[in-house]
Amino acid sequence: MSDKLHVEKIKSIASLLSAIAIPTVLALTGYFVQQSIADDGIKKDYLTMAMGMLKDGGDKLDPELKVWAVSVVSKYSPVPFSSEAKEKLGRVLYIEPFIPELPDIAKQKDISDICSGGCSSALTEKYEGWMKKLEGKTGEEGINALAAILDESVRYSADLAGALDSARNSGNACVNTYEIIKGQRD
Repeated sequence: MSDKLHVEKIKSIASLLSAIAIPTVLALTGYFVQQSIADDGIKKDYLTMAMGMLKDGGDKLDPELKVWAVSVVSKYSPVPFSSEAKEKLGRVLYIEPFIPELPDIAKQKDISDICSGGCSSALTEKYEGWMKKLEGKTGEEGINALAAILDESVRYSADLAGALDSARNSGNACVNTYEIIKGQRD
């Protein structure tokens, strides 16, 4: 019976130790994982800052800062740089690409005065307004109201057609400019 008592004590002690050890091991593992994630985040931030300095600074970057940035990039790179590559990285120049101004013909015409809220809703609003103008009109009064509405709708249609022509021209100009930049056209 003393063996059973002895086994029960060992089981109790083992249960107690496992109840303490498991959460402790989990807490320590979690701590080290979080620490590793935080360190990786800091490394990424420094690497981003160093690369930004090398990219944006070019020749204007202070030589000491350039050496620091190259050292940071070299330190946190998963593939080690050779000494020659480090030296070349410190001499890299970043040249800003030239992006030409958009030609006036490529700019969209502002049609907010013609189509406030969108052309479909503006046209629907115009139509409803014209129908109200015709309500209850008969005879010569109705003909005059209809003639005024027809004049207004023709002017409105001409404005819309002009805006559409401008949009087509600017779209074509954008395509042509893009093709010229890409070297697909002279």
